[in-house]
Amino acid sequence: MASVQGFDPAHSGQHPVDDDGNPARFGVWGDSDTGVGVIGTSGVPSDGAAARVFNAGVEGHSIDAPGLYGHSVTNDGVLAQSEHSSGVLGVTFTPAVPGQGPDAHGVFGVSTEGGNGVVGFVGQATGVVGDSVEGDGVQGFSGAGNGVLGESFGSVEAGEIATGVAGISDNGWGVRGISASRDGAAGLTTGEGAGLYGLHFSAETGSGAYGMSVLGSGVEGLSFSRDPDVGGVVGENPQGYAGVFFGKVRITGSLSKGGGGFEIDHPLEPEDKYLRHSFVESPDMLNVYTGSVTTDAGGEAEVRLPEYFEALNSDFTYQLTVVGKFAQAIVSEEISDNAFTIKTEQPGVKVCWQVTGVRKDPWAVANRISVEEPKGAAERGGYLHPECREEAAAEPEHRGRSHKTRDRRLRGIDQLVPKALRPDVRQRLHRILEGRRADPEELRSLILEATREAAGERPRGRGRDGRARLEEQWRQIQERVQRQRNPR
Repeated sequence: MASVQGFDPAHSGQHPVDDDGNPARFGVWGDSDTGVGVIGTSGVPSDGAAARVFNAGVEGHSIDAPGLYGHSVTNDGVLAQSEHSSGVLGVTFTPAVPGQGPDAHGVFGVSTEGGNGVVGFVGQATGVVGDSVEGDGVQGFSGAGNGVLGESFGSVEAGEIATGVAGISDNGWGVRGISASRDGAAGLTTGEGAGLYGLHFSAETGSGAYGMSVLGSGVEGLSFSRDPDVGGVVGENPQGYAGVFFGKVRITGSLSKGGGGFEIDHPLEPEDKYLRHSFVESPDMLNVYTGSVTTDAGGEAEVRLPEYFEALNSDFTYQLTVVGKFAQAIVSEEISDNAFTIKTEQPGVKVCWQVTGVRKDPWAVANRISVEEPKGAAERGGYLHPECREEAAAEPEHRGRSHKTRDRRLRGIDQLVPKALRPDVRQRLHRILEGRRADPEELRSLILEATREAAGERPRGRGRDGRARLEEQWRQIQERVQRQRNPR
């Protein structure tokens, strides 16, 4: 049977009590005001060296087994408390093998019946903190549940901008998600906010959100809303392009726009100029077909149209232009079997022709354009392009159709911009974001000012000097470990 040895150093004078203030009951109590309260050792070191002791309430040393092991059927296996230091400090000397995980851990928590392996709880600071000089600060693995789960009950309405999981980095990813079979990162909200919200708050060039895929879609957006201000993907930029695409663009539904055209390198000065043309607009879904023919000796010519012409079109119209001589030309036989006939009063006349037809395919019939449509109640009194109207400039409340969406984005920005910004800086930021035209230099200056002000808002020990502090902490730990390995 193992023995329990007691020594008699100076006592701390503590009198342990339970939650009711009554004297506590315990199997073994170790008490010291100068050293370790209880120390447990197991195994024989190969070099015969003695275990280096550091002051702690309970300290455990082992060669091949856990240094400290706690087991409970219904409650905490190990509970440690400290007023000024770490509740639990775990150290392992097992070297890390490149490409493999360590065989031992400084702290290892496991649960087999649905409980938590390790729980960190605190009233004001951080429940669990993971720091690493070279590796991962916190690493979570799960066979079926969450590798890492963070919850926050902060209320935005109460001015508490709290997050379930927060990631901060000066040089790498703030938060990085990797999955071998599902989404790398997933966001869900049951309130008014966004499932995933990205804000690029910097004077440098960057993106609020960036998506890249090797074989799939770089970014996908889906919405079931019928609100005209809501889309699967929404882009807005009062200063430039709301969307920029390099490559083909495919739209399977209808397209509504204020105007449009093509832009190409200018044929005569391709290195120095662009050439732009506008689209041709029509209240009907028109298809246009053109060509030219020369009538035969009898003054007739047949024009063959594509085989699908009559299956696709209805309500045909014709335009004929005679070229090279004065002569009359008519459509002598209208379209039948995807062809029509032109007749001129003279033989050998060149005729340029144009035929239009209105689409009658099933999608077109089901999606006819409403040429004149009343504005909705939320849009009435405003303009799509208020910056182009003098009366709108005199009355700022005449904002564009997307004002509701912009207001929601401004509320989202309020949740993400640094809290340390002075109220006047935040007001200036709002004025710029609400306006249809902003001075880019003013915005850049404001962001630089805001970034400097927010520098003091980072958690203690983080920021640009965070790595230096972390390396100093790691150096101190290495010294302690070295003294424990090689006691004098």
